[in-house]
Amino acid sequence: MENTAEALDRKAIRKEILVLIIPIILEGIFGYLAGIVTSALVGRLSPLAISSQSVVFRITDLLAVLWGSIRIGAMVYFVKLYGEGKYKEIIQGFKNICTVTLGIGAVCIAVMVFFGRPILSFFTTDPEILSFAQTYMNIVVIGMPFFIMMKMNASLFYSVGDTKTPMYIQVLVNIINIAFGYVFIFVMQWDLVGAGWATVLSQVTGGVVGLVFLVRKPVFKKVTGTSWAIKDKEPIKVTFQKAIPIALESGFWQMSAIVLTKIILCYGRDAYAGYALASSVETLTELPVIGFTVAATTLAGKALGSKNGPLFREYYRQQMWMNSIISGIGSVLMILLPGAFMSIVTDNPDLIKIGTVYLMCMGSILIPQNVQRTQKGMLYGLGDTKVPMYISGTGIWIVRVPLAALAAYVFHWPLISIWLIICADQVVRYLLTHFYIKHIRALYCVEDAQEKEGKAAEGAELNTAEA
Repeated sequence: MENTAEALDRKAIRKEILVLIIPIILEGIFGYLAGIVTSALVGRLSPLAISSQSVVFRITDLLAVLWGSIRIGAMVYFVKLYGEGKYKEIIQGFKNICTVTLGIGAVCIAVMVFFGRPILSFFTTDPEILSFAQTYMNIVVIGMPFFIMMKMNASLFYSVGDTKTPMYIQVLVNIINIAFGYVFIFVMQWDLVGAGWATVLSQVTGGVVGLVFLVRKPVFKKVTGTSWAIKDKEPIKVTFQKAIPIALESGFWQMSAIVLTKIILCYGRDAYAGYALASSVETLTELPVIGFTVAATTLAGKALGSKNGPLFREYYRQQMWMNSIISGIGSVLMILLPGAFMSIVTDNPDLIKIGTVYLMCMGSILIPQNVQRTQKGMLYGLGDTKVPMYISGTGIWIVRVPLAALAAYVFHWPLISIWLIICADQVVRYLLTHFYIKHIRALYCVEDAQEKEGKAAEGAELNTAEA
């Protein structure tokens, strides 16, 4: 009977995990497909329009990293409060964080509008591109506050274990962007301006609809006495303390991507083209596991808030097991069918050959690469965002970039050496994270915290008795 009960418990836990991650996976797939369709719409415009949009995307994508980091930082703050049942504190913290983040957004908008030309000039000096890009940027910044609210709304939905609502909102946003993009660009002949207004309309819809759903959510519906005015700086302080390391980690990735691009281009344009296409295929194989970071963060915070150590460990173990199974299937497919995957994205035999080798290499380490999502999410749930940043920085700046530079510029090793170095980076990061989790006894954090509280209480009692 005990084994049956345990099995039922594990089955329920797996179901709970799947309920969290499946909507995030679907949201990622819809977003991926919508991005392809949107690119295809703009891709039918002039090279001038395409280039102008791409230049602006470099700026908005960088800001998106900031808003995404704040979203995760807010999640780290919210999940523990939710586990403790402190709903009013969550809503007040949400409003405080939104007020500050929207204030930062307003400053960014002002800078982009009044100093847009000098900023865009960093990327190009072409006067036509600068003019088109400035016009496009002045439009898309209108939607920025609503895009920020979409991110912040999602942080609160995820924190309470609701991943379906953000998925529905994202699908709605994608449909509006595609439908009105087509109408504005081709029916009304607004060119790139039409693409900009379609994006704004979709973001306004997403931000407003998200707030409406939040207000109607039963767990928060009866909460009163909160204000958008900043009443408590603690939520803001905690959120940004957690968000800054996440933003720096994302910055590491972006900077290393630029350096790695330069290194791979040493092997020729075909080498980089094959790598770029293979990377797009690799992204497809990662879509089934993208939800594990959010799930691990949410469930770790829930178990920690309720002070349930056994549940904390079971959540983690089941997610590691499920992540490994899904990643293992992807690994087998990448190793056995790399040519078939590459044939989907190109018919150039030279590029297929380059991409095939890359996919086989990455397939061999797909499991340690992907389970880091669960490890990182669990650490986020514990409120630890600095160590993942340190580990990521170690892998990128001590393993990946310097060894790739040595291989290309000093030893002139073949292209496959770059792929193997990328693999080594992922393995090193997995091992460092694994050892760190064991070192701090992360899986027994609830019991350790309770033991410390017990000792502190005993000490206080002794001091009182002596006094």
